[in-house]
Amino acid sequence: MQIKCTQCAADVDVQQDETFIDCPFCGSALFLDKKKVVFHYVIENNFKPNEAEGNLKRWMAGNHTVKDLDIKAQIVKTSFYYFPVWYFKIKDGQGDKIYIQPGATTSVSEIKKIQIPAGALKFYEKTKYNEEEMVSPDVLYESAKTWLQETGVDLNSVTEAALVHIPFYQFYYNFNNQSYTALVEASSGQVYANIYPAKSEAPFRVLFAMSIAGFIITSIISFLIAFAVSDGEEVFVMGEIIKIFAYGLVSVPLIIMGYIIAKKV
Repeated sequence: MQIKCTQCAADVDVQQDETFIDCPFCGSALFLDKKKVVFHYVIENNFKPNEAEGNLKRWMAGNHTVKDLDIKAQIVKTSFYYFPVWYFKIKDGQGDKIYIQPGATTSVSEIKKIQIPAGALKFYEKTKYNEEEMVSPDVLYESAKTWLQETGVDLNSVTEAALVHIPFYQFYYNFNNQSYTALVEASSGQVYANIYPAKSEAPFRVLFAMSIAGFIITSIISFLIAFAVSDGEEVFVMGEIIKIFAYGLVSVPLIIMGYIIAKKV
């Protein structure tokens, strides 16, 4: 990145973490006030298309998606681009905080949760990247600041503001005659998706309800048997002993049912 020297107007190269700079042409000491400069950064792409697809498949095979989604889903289209986000660094009593706001329209709001390590930020150099892969921001800087203020942030606490272009692979896939999309962040490999074929929770909720009911009924029956075969204080001791064995018997079919549900859902 280059800035103009305030004394001789020469172009001076600036490194990412520099604040005090000496002009190599006139020797003037320059102070870079990051509050008044909107930087333009880019994050490097660390994944090839097949590697990004591998990350997507592993995400599809996880516990939060329907069974065999990684096998049954059909990827119909893949695109690569650098998506813009507004990056604000805030300093308060607890230290530095980072706020992210999408710089362009997107259906995947999860982008707001993306983690951007400071070391991953590189100054954007136009000659090094394909301009066609750069998504132009349609959320203006002033709009992003308004959003930041509406979240309760004092704009005077902003120590750095930047437009950051983040590399993404966007995958479009079909499953059960429905179309879905997912993003793979091409720096870390993290997968982002708002809507996807999620694993149904209904069978597990039914199993949970059956388990509660089964153990309650088992406890009642255990103490009824204890009352029938024992007297006095021995009733409660006998009831607890019977209950332990009864719980073990009841657990077996519940475990089998849980295994079957996990395999099929």
